[in-house]
Amino acid sequence: MLSLCLVGVPAAAQSAPPCQNRQDLPYQVLLCPEVMLEDFTAHGDLAAISSLAFAPDGALYFTSPARRAVYRLAPDGEGFFGEPQLIATLSESPFGIAYAADEGALYVAAEQSLFRVLDGAVQPIYRDPETLWHGELHLGADGRLYVARNTADGAALISLARNGRDMRVVATGLRQVFGFTWQGPTLVIADAAESALYTVESGALVRLAELPAESAPHGIIPYTSEAISAWRGGLLVALSGSWNATTISGYAIVWLSLAQPSVQLQVIPNYYGWDAAALALRRVSFHPLQLMSIAVDANGWLYTALAEGYIYRFRPR
Repeated sequence: MLSLCLVGVPAAAQSAPPCQNRQDLPYQVLLCPEVMLEDFTAHGDLAAISSLAFAPDGALYFTSPARRAVYRLAPDGEGFFGEPQLIATLSESPFGIAYAADEGALYVAAEQSLFRVLDGAVQPIYRDPETLWHGELHLGADGRLYVARNTADGAALISLARNGRDMRVVATGLRQVFGFTWQGPTLVIADAAESALYTVESGALVRLAELPAESAPHGIIPYTSEAISAWRGGLLVALSGSWNATTISGYAIVWLSLAQPSVQLQVIPNYYGWDAAALALRRVSFHPLQLMSIAVDANGWLYTALAEGYIYRFRPR
């Protein structure tokens, strides 16, 4: 289940090129921060980049809500990627994306609809006119689609067959959800409005952990690689950031263990233990860029999608 939820399937490993460190990226002394894509800007209020998904060949797919499109970054053979390739244009703004390796197809969650994309052909498979927008989409161990649904009355996690039928509600009673994942059999849902993590036990929603107030957690993934041993066995959570709050919060990636989820370690940026406001002032954090999705490739390297049109990578030096 972990490989499906994390990146769709394991992506082809890339050799490690020399670190192209940039001083203007979020600081982490033991990791190499690099830019995979920048200035992928778009007009309007919607994010230029939303979700990430790897394919088995190492290609990185991402959604662009502002452009209503899905793009592909192909490996360049030198440890980086070529220019974005347009894969599909949709009738709605896409947010979540998953790669189904057994089909060679993409599944995309948009505003009110879900789509299947294969060889450039876009097939609508599900539509809910009461949904305001869908968040991330993953393939579960059962082969079904799981997607975050947000309506005027709140948020839920739903599951569907791949043809868009047999919709089931997995979790409800949430306020606003973009990201979710599994660690082993445990479902973990990030409520952005509550800045909290939840799970489901016997059909009931259970609060797992409080995150920094107003930090707006979005992407969340388990980390299973040996590449960064300190992260192995835990969860990485992308805190999008307090874009409309009076106090700066978030703009970081934190690590936690389900064994003790209340204990959280900020791993990026990691700068002398300074708080979010101090990091933002010194320009060594993601601030003012909004974190959206995160993904890990076959090497165990971490990729971060930023709403303003950037993709950063963090790997061991």
